[in-house]
Amino acid sequence: MKRNVTYEPIVKEKTLIERNDSENLYQVKVKLQDGTLCRVFYNHGEKSISRLLTIPCPICRKDFICKCLNRFADQIDSQVNLPEMLAE
Repeated sequence: MKRNVTYEPIVKEKTLIERNDSENLYQVKVKLQDGTLCRVFYNHGEKSISRLLTIPCPICRKDFICKCLNRFADQIDSQVNLPEMLAE
């Protein structure tokens, strides 16, 4: 059974926690408005999101690893603005 997801992730805090310019690898810790903590991984332009297991997933409500937030990678990435973070 597929749920109708109307989730809107809003980035409240972001911190660059790993930077490897020579390999084009970056990791940003993100806190969303609903309290969800996650890491956004940038690997040669590809992005993926891993939710930190502090609270259940806001989408599927599971309390274990899921990939729900990957569906919102572009939306979260646009709020993270990695090029701006790298320029600081």
